[in-house]
Amino acid sequence: MTVVDLLDLDDSGHLLDPHHGDPVPSEQVPAAIEKHLRLHDDTTDIFLYVHGWRTDADKAEQAATRLFQLMENLSAEQPGAYPRISPFRPQYVCVRWPSSSAPTKAGYRTIRDRTAAIARSGHASHVLASVLGYFNERRTLPETGPDVLRGSYGQYLHAIGHSFGGRFLCHAIEQASNRLADGPDTFAWPWKSDAYPWTLDSLTVFQMAAPADAFTAAPYARLLDDSVLNAPVAMTFSPHDRALGLWHRQTEDGSNGIGFLGATAPQEHLHTTPLHRTTDAYTLPTNRLINVDASAYYRSSPWRIEGAHSDYFHPESAHLLLSLANHAR
Repeated sequence: MTVVDLLDLDDSGHLLDPHHGDPVPSEQVPAAIEKHLRLHDDTTDIFLYVHGWRTDADKAEQAATRLFQLMENLSAEQPGAYPRISPFRPQYVCVRWPSSSAPTKAGYRTIRDRTAAIARSGHASHVLASVLGYFNERRTLPETGPDVLRGSYGQYLHAIGHSFGGRFLCHAIEQASNRLADGPDTFAWPWKSDAYPWTLDSLTVFQMAAPADAFTAAPYARLLDDSVLNAPVAMTFSPHDRALGLWHRQTEDGSNGIGFLGATAPQEHLHTTPLHRTTDAYTLPTNRLINVDASAYYRSSPWRIEGAHSDYFHPESAHLLLSLANHAR
C-alpha cells in the first residue's frame, strides 16, 4: 500500500499543526516539519507533490496516492527501463492547500488571486522551502565521481505540481535558492553549481496554471539561473485543457496557460517532446524548459467543464516521472 505523508496549509499559506489544526508560527515551521516528517534510511527517492485547482483535502490525498501508485506499478513492471533507480524505495509527501472554488471564471479568478496573495505573503514558499531544507539536512547526498551514473547512492529529491501547485513550487525553489553556500558537484544534470550544497533533482508540472511567457519574468525566470534546481522544468500541455485555454485567456489578459499549448519563452531555453509510451525511452535534451505534448493522452470528456485539466493519471505520466528520476543520476 502506498503511504503518503501529508502537510496542510491554510488560505494564507501558513502550515497547520497536524495535531490541532492551528497555524504554526513561521519561526517554528522547520521544527514542526522535522517532527512530522521522518526520512527513512533506505529511501532512494523522495517525491513532493502539490495539487492544483478545485481539489479538497481528501481528493488531494487520493490524487497523490493514485499518481504515486502508478509510479510504483510501472517501476515494478519494467525495472529494466529505469536501471539507475533500481532498487526503487520511494518516500512520498503531499502538500495540501485550500484550492476549492466554483467551476466558473469567477472561481478561477478566486484561486488565481489566492495563489498570488500566498506568494506575496511568502508563507507557502517558506513552508515548502523548509520541507526542501529538512530533506537536505537529513538525506545522504549521492556520491561524486566519474561513475556517478552507475554507482551513485543517497536520496534524490523530486518535486511534482499540478496546475497552481506548479506556482507554489516555483516560488519555493526561488526562496530556497537565496541561501548560498559552498557545496559539492554531485549530480548528472548539466547545470550543477558549486554555490549550492544540495539540489532538487527533478521538477515536473502537470498542466501548469501560469501564463505561457511566465519564465521571462520573476520568480519563474530565476529557475533558469544557478539555483537549487539542478534539472529541467518538465511541463505537460494539452489543447484539450479547457481551464488553461478559454478560461485562462479570459482571466490572464488573453494569454494561454502553459498547460494548454506549452511555454512560449524564452525561446533559447525551450524544447518540445511528446509524452512517450511507457515502452519508449526518453532522450532528454539540455534545455532548461521542456514542453511535454500530452494531447494524445490528456483528453478527458468533452462534457467536463475544465476539459482535460486533471486528466494526467496515466501510466505515461508515471513513465515521465520515473524517466526524469532515472536521468538525474
